[in-house]
Amino acid sequence: MNINKKLRDFQDQVRDGDWQIKWIPWQEPGNVEYVYNTPLTLFTGFGGAALFIGSVVYLLIFKHVQGAVLAIGLAGLIMIFLGRLYASFNKQAGWTCLTARCIDREIQESHYPSKGNIKIIWEYRLLCVFNHNGTEYRVTPEASHIAGFQSQDIAQKYLNERIRPDGTCKLWVDPRNPLHAVFDKKQWI
Repeated sequence: MNINKKLRDFQDQVRDGDWQIKWIPWQEPGNVEYVYNTPLTLFTGFGGAALFIGSVVYLLIFKHVQGAVLAIGLAGLIMIFLGRLYASFNKQAGWTCLTARCIDREIQESHYPSKGNIKIIWEYRLLCVFNHNGTEYRVTPEASHIAGFQSQDIAQKYLNERIRPDGTCKLWVDPRNPLHAVFDKKQWI
């Protein structure tokens, strides 16, 4: 068994956790899931991190705060953020908005460490079907937002506002790989 398959199996196991609706991957089987990048976003990510870490190291070593060093660190963080915005926009350019039918939904409590405590958030997973170019696809779309919800009621309200009583909803779909879909609106990061 090669390392890519082991890593992908681990990713699938972590992603599915206790979910009743199992994740339908959009990457080729056995390929590791990845964060979308272009040469520009790799430069902004690594370059921005180098600027930020370099400024922090400088401040720790020389122990006096200089405006230029703080500005360089802040510029590094801005570079990282702008690079991720560009990656998201570039990744989803040309995606198609389709009407799908949500055939199952699940809301689950998740626990994340936060400032020495455990933060509870609520996340959802959908199972949707749609037709594209004469083929029916069954997908588990990604969420369009990056953070979970503070309560189960808020998560339920969010889904109820975006999934009609007949189960129809909006998905953004990659026409080159229709298994890759995002619920409701395009992602920003």
